[in-house]
Amino acid sequence: MNRRAAALPLLVSTVVLTAVTSSTGSSASPGEGPGPQPQVGDLPAAAAAIMSKPEFETARWLYSVAEAETGRVVLAGRAGESVFTASTAKNFTVGTTYATLGTDATLTTPVYATAEPAGGVLAGDLVLVASGDLAMGGRGAMSGRVDHAFTADTIDHVYGDIAPNAAFVPDDPLAGLDDLARQVAASGVTEIAGDVVVDTRLWDTFDGQEGPAPSIYVNDNILDITVAAAGIGQPAVLDLRPRTQAVTVESTVTTTDAGTPTSLAVTADPDDPTSVTVSGTIAAGTSQLTIHRVLDAASWARTLFVEALGRAGVAVTSSAVGPNDEAGLPPTGSYAAEDRVAALTSPPMRAFGRMILETSYNTGANALMCLLAVHGGSPDCLDGLAAVHSQLDRAGLVAEDVVLFDGQGADPASTTPDQMVAWMRWAQTQPWGEELAADQPVLGVSGTLASTGQDGPAAGEVAAKTGTSVDVDPTTGRVLYKVQSLAGYLTTERGERFVFSLSMSGATYPDVPTGLHDANEDVAAVAAAFQQAL
Repeated sequence: MNRRAAALPLLVSTVVLTAVTSSTGSSASPGEGPGPQPQVGDLPAAAAAIMSKPEFETARWLYSVAEAETGRVVLAGRAGESVFTASTAKNFTVGTTYATLGTDATLTTPVYATAEPAGGVLAGDLVLVASGDLAMGGRGAMSGRVDHAFTADTIDHVYGDIAPNAAFVPDDPLAGLDDLARQVAASGVTEIAGDVVVDTRLWDTFDGQEGPAPSIYVNDNILDITVAAAGIGQPAVLDLRPRTQAVTVESTVTTTDAGTPTSLAVTADPDDPTSVTVSGTIAAGTSQLTIHRVLDAASWARTLFVEALGRAGVAVTSSAVGPNDEAGLPPTGSYAAEDRVAALTSPPMRAFGRMILETSYNTGANALMCLLAVHGGSPDCLDGLAAVHSQLDRAGLVAEDVVLFDGQGADPASTTPDQMVAWMRWAQTQPWGEELAADQPVLGVSGTLASTGQDGPAAGEVAAKTGTSVDVDPTTGRVLYKVQSLAGYLTTERGERFVFSLSMSGATYPDVPTGLHDANEDVAAVAAAFQQAL
């Protein structure tokens, strides 16, 4: 498992025992004074028992819990020390997007004709101008939603290359392109003699930890491949979603005895990235989703749009399969309103923010960073971090205690529990704050916390962004947890809200499956212990 495995959503909660303890709450400012900070409050016995387990002998626990209304710290340990944020940094990105663009903001993807159609024939090009819309009509977006596939038993298909329980949203990922194609046909265009082009110049594609973050997305730029077993010793059966000429798939997967491990790999031809092979084995009587991540998103979207035009009765002279040629496009922003022949409007920004927080969608968080950069007048996605830091300054955070490198929270993005608590507490005072709080995964209920703590007394009362960063020792195979974290809100039986940040860093496990299960369960239990003690 490489560093991308850090994206796998897990629940993490943690705490640190320090030499100085106090049985009373503190109203000291977060990060007050240099050097190690004293522990505040007594750890709940259930939390202390978890942290004393052998696997945590090499780990440190960092945490802070404060009253949401007053800011009074009631529980803290090592809260002024820096630790990797992992995906809890998405709280910064999504919150800044809500503050800067607005929770109700939408994105419009227009289609232009570069010449006046004559007799239904467009002699020029048909240009789809990418807007950064992460759904493009899929995930329920045609009904104003952005759905995901996280349940107690499944996680979203964006993790389909590392998780055997991945699933996709049962919605048509091509619904938006089909709608645009029907609009083109309704405008009177019956044939395109020029080319079909996707204009992706809104921003320069950002190279993220999980792959590129371009300005165009169709089915998350993923080809879903469902592998179904056949007779023992027989080739497995593949089902592709979406069905398209954009990628050619060959299978060498064979069916093995029932109960044997399933092992699948998807490999792209180094000389032809549109040709992939699925290899491995699958146990009889089973099926499993795996995915192919498309690197050339513009050409992928172009082919899918050409195919959608064909379904709408619009003939395209140029080949459906081939590179997306943007060389002949007019200057950016020079398209005339009267040349627009179709447009697709996205769901509101909050729908994207919620999906990103609940699924920990890395590419989506990086796309939000890019949208922030564009809003500030730059095509360089990293310039979007200036907007994030501007909001951090407004919240009163200490600049040197927050280090970010992208929108997703990839290593070595770092902050302290004090600073994260300060951000989450300030956020709730903003016009968009209640939306951010409501969009967090909820313990035992939704998103990356749906499968954990369902039957516990804290179910439904812990709402927090998860963060996970792990690496595997290449020699021993042991898993190092660089961090497992939670940042969000705790609600008591009395309805009182607390803000908290919790991180565990440094535990090791004998193998990946053990680490992913045990760390998840233990940190969840610590968060639940905090909530119950309050």
